[in-house]
Amino acid sequence: METTTISTKQVFWTMVKRDLLIQYRNLGEFIFRVGMLPFILILTYGYVLPKIGILSPDFPNQMFPGMLGMSLLVTGIHGTAVPLSMDFNNSREIEDRLQAPVSINVTAWSKMVVGMIESWIGALIVLPISLIFMGSYLKFDVSFEKMMLLILILLLSSVTSANLGLLVGTIVKPMQIAAMFPGFLMPVIFTGAIFFTWDSLSALPIYQYLVLLNPLVYINEALRHTLVSSSNAMPLWLSIAGILVFTIGMGMLGMKRFKKMAVR
Repeated sequence: METTTISTKQVFWTMVKRDLLIQYRNLGEFIFRVGMLPFILILTYGYVLPKIGILSPDFPNQMFPGMLGMSLLVTGIHGTAVPLSMDFNNSREIEDRLQAPVSINVTAWSKMVVGMIESWIGALIVLPISLIFMGSYLKFDVSFEKMMLLILILLLSSVTSANLGLLVGTIVKPMQIAAMFPGFLMPVIFTGAIFFTWDSLSALPIYQYLVLLNPLVYINEALRHTLVSSSNAMPLWLSIAGILVFTIGMGMLGMKRFKKMAVR
């Protein structure tokens, strides 16, 4: 029994390390892809518009948690979905992995862990960009308890991003990847409570409840509740519950589709 467990762990980490090595060889392209959108949004909404008086000086402080959540979610989805779609539909490289003497789940988990790691890197890339352009606006009072809560939220959110990436990767074909950003990720970003709080949508009640279908709303509201003490963020229990529901639901559906494609 122990020998089988060790073998499974070895196979799992070999898969993870191989995917990370491939990403490392394309590190420049990865940083450019992950950092360009946050850079443009932070430069425009977090620096230029507040400087010329169109947005209030407090806006960057409210926007920063949203940028953190957006980068984490989008990077994790991309890091899981795109390689998975290419493996299943073009290179068929994943067939070799499925021949390994381990459960099919191990292959899926390895793809998700790589997506999670990439999501953390995406969140980290936002920090220096935010400090450079919005540093004078940012006002956080993070205690030890809130720091632990922040780590928990980031961890849960990275799992959410990987689960959603697993689901998307089993749906989107390689020729559809170019359309994934405007057709899927852009709506997720701009309805994801980056530039507004969920509570502020009370003037638009229908829209306020429609955006609850977006997992990014729960991630950003949880981050905003933790980082911005003056924010009227969604109740923490509701945002955490939303993250968990989406994580479990998309994970189960994504794994079901992955297994179906793996045995076809």
